[in-house]
Amino acid sequence: MEYRVKATNIEKSYGGKRVLGPVSLTVGAGELLAVRGPNGAGKSTLLAILAGVLRPDQGAVELSPEARGAVGYVPQELSLYESLTAAENLRFWGIAAGMPGGAVKARTGWLLGQLGLEEKAGSPVLTLSGGMKRRLHLASALMTTPGLLVLDEPTVGADPESAELILKLLRHMCALGTPVVMATHEARDMRFSDRVMALDGGLIAGEVYQ
Repeated sequence: MEYRVKATNIEKSYGGKRVLGPVSLTVGAGELLAVRGPNGAGKSTLLAILAGVLRPDQGAVELSPEARGAVGYVPQELSLYESLTAAENLRFWGIAAGMPGGAVKARTGWLLGQLGLEEKAGSPVLTLSGGMKRRLHLASALMTTPGLLVLDEPTVGADPESAELILKLLRHMCALGTPVVMATHEARDMRFSDRVMALDGGLIAGEVYQ
C-alpha cells in the first residue's frame, strides 16, 4: 500500500495513566478510515497524534512527502468566527494559508457549492443551523487541498442532509487521493468508509475492510 501516514507503536499517557497504545497503523492514499469506540477509548488522542497536534510519548508517526506539512485537522470543537459570514470565514482561512486572491475566491465558491451553502454565503455564522456550521467547519479545513485529512466526529449533531453532504465531499477528496481518518460513533459514517478500526482501552480491538 502507498502509505500517507504510518504510526508505529505509538503510546500516550496522562498523569501516569496510559490512554493510548501501543498502536500501529498505516493509511494509504485515497483511503477513508473510520475509527470507532466508546468514550475514553483514545480516539481523539490518536487523531491528534496523527495530525501532529500531540506528540506520542513512545513510538513514531511517519508522513509521506505528499502529506508532510499538508495535514488538515478538524477537531470536534467548531473553529468558526460567528460574527463573520460563511464566505468571510473561508476567505480568512484561505488568506491565512497564503493563497492568492483569485484562488481564495474560486475555492470559497466551490466549497460553498459542494456543501449546499451558496445561499448562506453572506449570512453570519451565528445565524446558521448546527448542521450548516458542521459543513462550514469542514470547508475551512479544505481551503487548501490536504495531503492527509484528520477529522474528529465530523457529523456529530448534524442533520441527515448535512451529514450526507459532508460524507460525499470526503469521498470526493478520497477520489483525488487524499486519505481521510475520522473518529465517529455514527453507523452512516462507517458505511461510507473503506475500513473501520475499533479502539477500546487505547488499543486496537479489531478492523473491518469494506
